[in-house]
Amino acid sequence: MMRNFVALSVLVFAFACSSSRFHETTVKLENQWDTIRPLANPDKGWYHHLLDNGIDKYLIQDEDDLFGFPGMDHLYLRLCWAYLEPEEGKYNWSYIDDVVEKYVPMGYGVSFRISCKETGSAPGSVPQEIDGVKYATPYWVKQAGAKGIDCPEFGNCSWTPDWLDPIFLEKLDNFHKAFAEKYDGKPWVRYTDVGSIGEWGEGHTHRSTRIPPTVEEVKTHIDLYLRHYKNTQIVVTDDLLYWNKPEEDVNELFEYVKSKNISFRDDSPLVEWYVENYLNKWTVTHPQFFEAVYKKFPTVFELEHYHKVKRSGYWLGMNGEDTIPGIGVSGADIFRNALALIRPTYVGFHGYLGDWLNDNPQLTGELLNRCGYWYFPKSIRIHEFKNGVLSFEIDWLNKGVAPAYNVYALKGKLIPENGTGSAIEFEIEDSGNKNWMPGVVAKEKYQAKLPVRPGGNYDFSIQLFDKKSGKPVEIGLSAEIKNGNYFIIHQVSF
Repeated sequence: MMRNFVALSVLVFAFACSSSRFHETTVKLENQWDTIRPLANPDKGWYHHLLDNGIDKYLIQDEDDLFGFPGMDHLYLRLCWAYLEPEEGKYNWSYIDDVVEKYVPMGYGVSFRISCKETGSAPGSVPQEIDGVKYATPYWVKQAGAKGIDCPEFGNCSWTPDWLDPIFLEKLDNFHKAFAEKYDGKPWVRYTDVGSIGEWGEGHTHRSTRIPPTVEEVKTHIDLYLRHYKNTQIVVTDDLLYWNKPEEDVNELFEYVKSKNISFRDDSPLVEWYVENYLNKWTVTHPQFFEAVYKKFPTVFELEHYHKVKRSGYWLGMNGEDTIPGIGVSGADIFRNALALIRPTYVGFHGYLGDWLNDNPQLTGELLNRCGYWYFPKSIRIHEFKNGVLSFEIDWLNKGVAPAYNVYALKGKLIPENGTGSAIEFEIEDSGNKNWMPGVVAKEKYQAKLPVRPGGNYDFSIQLFDKKSGKPVEIGLSAEIKNGNYFIIHQVSF
C-alpha cells in the first residue's frame, strides 16, 4: 500500500527531475538484528498486580523494582466492590485514585477488575465480615433485599449473590454507572474486566456453589458492562464462557462475546490442575478463543500466582529453565508455549516484583519482546528520487505474537556526511504497521517529499514513532547503528 507523507517543512523548492548521483540501493538488514535487547514499547508489555483479590497483596515493596522492570506497561487493580461503595451511593475511590495520582504521571497505565465474590479474609480481601460471613458485594446490598448464599457448600462463608437477582443487578448497575463516569475512556486505562461473576471475578464458582453461571447470567452481566463502558476495551476471562458448561452454551457465549468486540484473558497458565490435565495445550484450555480475536483486540495473559507455581515444583532454576521432573519440560517452556497460544499484548507474572525479576532476569526481557508486536526490517530498497520525492520499500517482519492496534508513524532523516549541515527530515503518518501480522513478511511502499533539495552524501536513517505519546517505537536493530532515536541504514548520494 502506498503511504502518503507529511513534510515537516513549509518551504517549497523547485527540484530537478532527478539526481545524477542517485543510485537504487537495496540493503539487507538481518545481520543487524538484535533479538536479545529488551524493547520497552508503547501499547504492550508487562503488568503488575498492584492490588490482587484485596488491598494488601502484591504491594510494591521497593519502587526500584518497578522502575527497573523492563517494559512494565501498567498496574492491574483487582479489588472488590465493597471497598469502593461502603454505603449506597457513597464512593471511596481512594484505592484507585491514589495509584493513578502517583503512577500515571510516571507513564504507567491502569487496568481494572472489580469483583463481587472473594474467598479471602477480612480485612484484606474484603472489608467486612458479619456473623462469620465475608462480603465482597457490599453488605448493604443484601440488606436491601438481594438474594444470595451466606455459606455455600464449597469453600468458606463468603456471601455469593444470585447473579440474576434484580436488586443485586440494580445496585451493581448503579455502581458501574458511577465507575464509568469517573474512569471510562481515560487515556491511561488499558481495559476493564467483566469481574462481577464468580470467585475473584474469574467467572467460575469452584469455591462456592460449583453451579456454572448460565448463559442468561453471563449475557446479562456482559450487557451491563457494555451499557457503561463505551470507550474502554472490555475483557472477559475464558472461564466465564466455558467453566462446567455444555458445549452448546460455550459456543453461544463465544459467538456473543465476539459480536460485542470484547477480548479475552486467561488466568490459568501453570495452575497445577491445568498442568496435570492440559499440558498438551500448554495449560490453555481454549486457544481458539484467543485465535478468534487477537487480530483486532489485545488479549491478556495472567500467570498462576508465582509463589504457587514455585511451590508446585513447576518453576525450577534460573529463569525457570530447569526441566520439571515427571513433566519433561521446563516452566519457562510452558510459559513460552502458552504465550504463543494466548497471543497476549499484556503479560502478568502475578507476584511480587522483586521475587519475579530476581529469579527471571533474562526471561523477563525475552517475554517482553515476544508479547504483542516486535518489529524487524528485513530489507530496505531505496529505488527512486524524482521531482523531490524519495521512494523506498521496506520488508517488515513482526516476530511478536500479536499485531499492534494503533497506527505508528515512520520518520526518517537524511543526515549529512561528516555531520556538516542540517538533517533533512520526513514523516510517513501511517507506516502500515497495523497490518503486520505475526510471522508474516509485509512489504510497504513509501513516498516522502523532501522539504529541501539534498546534495551530496547522506546517511539514510529511520525509526517508528507513536503519535500519541511522541515516543519512539523501538525496532529490533542493533543499538550500534543508532544515532539518537534513529537507526542509520545506508549512505545515499544525491
